[in-house]
Amino acid sequence: MIKNRLGLAGFIISGLLALAFFSSAEAGVYKCTDAHNRTYYQDKPCQDLIATRLPDWLTSIAGREEERAFLWKAVGDKGTLYLLGSLHYGTQSMYPLPQMVMDAFGAANVLIVVADIWNSGDKERSALLKGKGRYFDKDTLESHVKPVTWLKAVEMAKKFDINKEVLGQYKPWLAAVILADKSLKQAGFSPDLSIEQTFLKESQGKKPIEELESVEEQVSGFEAFSAQEQEQMLLQTLQELGRAPDLYKNLIDAWKHGDSEAMDMLTRQNYDFGDASSKLFKIFYEDRNDRMVNKLKEMAGDGRTYFVVVGAGYLGGDRGLLKLLENKGFKVTQP
Repeated sequence: MIKNRLGLAGFIISGLLALAFFSSAEAGVYKCTDAHNRTYYQDKPCQDLIATRLPDWLTSIAGREEERAFLWKAVGDKGTLYLLGSLHYGTQSMYPLPQMVMDAFGAANVLIVVADIWNSGDKERSALLKGKGRYFDKDTLESHVKPVTWLKAVEMAKKFDINKEVLGQYKPWLAAVILADKSLKQAGFSPDLSIEQTFLKESQGKKPIEELESVEEQVSGFEAFSAQEQEQMLLQTLQELGRAPDLYKNLIDAWKHGDSEAMDMLTRQNYDFGDASSKLFKIFYEDRNDRMVNKLKEMAGDGRTYFVVVGAGYLGGDRGLLKLLENKGFKVTQP
């Protein structure tokens, strides 16, 4: 039986996508409805653009009214991959999962997750966070950010019953992730209902579990950012937390409709962190996808069938896993 051992390590893993989504106040994503009550997304207020004036690719998104699994099948020369887009927080409305998803899981020999955070020991996670996400020797967050940033962070932390002494232990990136996590939980989104946790539970004693990268690899990405860039992440996260629940609802809506184009647009729109944008996108999207697709190809070479649970935002687009797999010779279809 898997225990819910998310802890702070879980905040990091769950927050990697959330941190990207709570970004620039100027790069909003709007969920709009046209005259036929069809839903679509755009980067301008709804009254500025109507469905008949949307680009072709976005108009096609607007017309997809039926729900469809966020699931793809990639067939290689030897092995097969089922790729299920994951959301790191869930709601009851996402369940039960479509039967085709459960059938694909049943047909797979192995479950693959990005990082099996429940299989990391408490001591390992604690040492990791102490070494990478916290300050030592009486050093504090307050000493590394501008006074206005610190005051905003303290004010926000109070809303989640986090005192400033505890907040002060965290580096800016970890403080941002923890506050984002608290915001989503308070709005009713639960990591207990995440797609990863669902299939990790289902796999216990039934299927082997492999991971695409370690918790340490995920956390180490933040070390590439300067103190100034980390503060920018924290400050813009604080500015956007009020919008976080609505943004996440849009992600769930795209996920329910199996809409990789809408998911990709939402993801890209919210990778805008000003000067740090291109660096953030390269480290947490392009570089990660390059590593993951190489590992997936290697795994599929043994002829087995794999059920892959990976962040939904990493599948679509020209640099997404689906396109990268096609470029490596896989035949990719959406059931």
